[in-house]
Amino acid sequence: MQGIYLRRPLNILSCAVAGRPGRSAYDTAVEGGYTGSPEEFSALLAALPAALSRLTGYNGRVDAILEYMGNQIADLELAVETLQDRVAALEARP
Repeated sequence: MQGIYLRRPLNILSCAVAGRPGRSAYDTAVEGGYTGSPEEFSALLAALPAALSRLTGYNGRVDAILEYMGNQIADLELAVETLQDRVAALEARP
C-alpha cells in the first residue's frame, strides 16, 4: 500500500493486510499444554461462541438460584430470631 504525505511517497505497512509471520494460536496452545490436533483446535475455537452463550444462560440460572437461596436464608434467620425472642419471653415468665 502506498500513500502520499507532504508530497513524498509513504510506504504503509499493516499486519492486517499481509499479516506478520509468527506463531499461530494453535502453536501457542500446544506450548501451553494443548494436545489435540490442529483440526480439533479449530473445531474447539468454532464452538466457543455457542459455549459462551450456554455459560451465560447457566450464569443467569445460578444467579436466580443464589437469589432464591439468599431469600430462604434471610427467612430462616428471621424465624430463628422470632423463636429466640419467644424462648426468652417464656424463660422470663415467673
